[in-house]
Amino acid sequence: MAQQKKNTALAVMNDFQIVSRYDGMTPEEREELQDQMEDLDQESGIVCRKIKIPASGGTAYEVHGEDDDDTDPMKTITGVVVFTHRLSGYWPSSYGAAKNPEDKLPTCASMDGKTGIVQIGDRAGEVITCETCPWNQYGTARDQAGNQARGKACKNMRRLYILMDGDPNLYLLTVPPTSIKDVNNQLAKIAPYANKVVTLSLEKAQNAGGTPYSKVVVKKTGVLPPAAAAVVSELRRQIKAQYQGMALTMDDYTAAPERGKAVDVNPDDAEWEAMNGGGAFQDAPPHGDNEAPPTGGGEPLPFA
Repeated sequence: MAQQKKNTALAVMNDFQIVSRYDGMTPEEREELQDQMEDLDQESGIVCRKIKIPASGGTAYEVHGEDDDDTDPMKTITGVVVFTHRLSGYWPSSYGAAKNPEDKLPTCASMDGKTGIVQIGDRAGEVITCETCPWNQYGTARDQAGNQARGKACKNMRRLYILMDGDPNLYLLTVPPTSIKDVNNQLAKIAPYANKVVTLSLEKAQNAGGTPYSKVVVKKTGVLPPAAAAVVSELRRQIKAQYQGMALTMDDYTAAPERGKAVDVNPDDAEWEAMNGGGAFQDAPPHGDNEAPPTGGGEPLPFA
């Protein structure tokens, strides 16, 4: 007797509400609000509330409210990923060494993970190809003691712009290097993703060095009805036109504020062996010693 195929169709989430801050206002109230907003200096870029990932393997997100000090722990977040993009940043100093706000800016930043732009110094404005940059190779990272580590000196991340049910605010979650591969795979499985309702959670994991960290997990929950999907599609178009104006800072890479050290993703022993000429792992291409930066501390960028 033939087995019946499992029904994998997602339910349409008719009760998922895409709302705006103008909902419920009379035309007069909306006009007055818009008039008052025009009196203010418009903030550049996209206005978002931040979602932070805790340090040391915590399993609850920290979701910011109107103020940075106003946060709520959330074990799961249900919403729509309106837009997502890769980004990368290189900071020459180790995590926690930045004392001034301007030190949080990366020496080089890429808003698509492909092309970097030098942000500071005499070479500011120079364009760098991320794929061939020596600092974007495994084995170029430094640990807290300044010793060579298996990770990358350049931190590869991913931003998720999220809408929650019945909430007019847009939320920004920056996925750290430790969760990049998993989140990429999870989003690819549910693509097209912008018409899906997903649930984000955190799992406790350990890197190759035994350090605990929080891994982002994305699971599909349902499908938006056509009218809501059309609203999200338009919002996605607007964000895509503006996202490169959102500055990258150390806060994107670190865990929740004042909650411990950021953790790098490190290849395990088998992956490390493969990248150095053995095994069959092909996720990252091998690199020779001549492509890595020198082992001394405080070394400059190769393009500085």
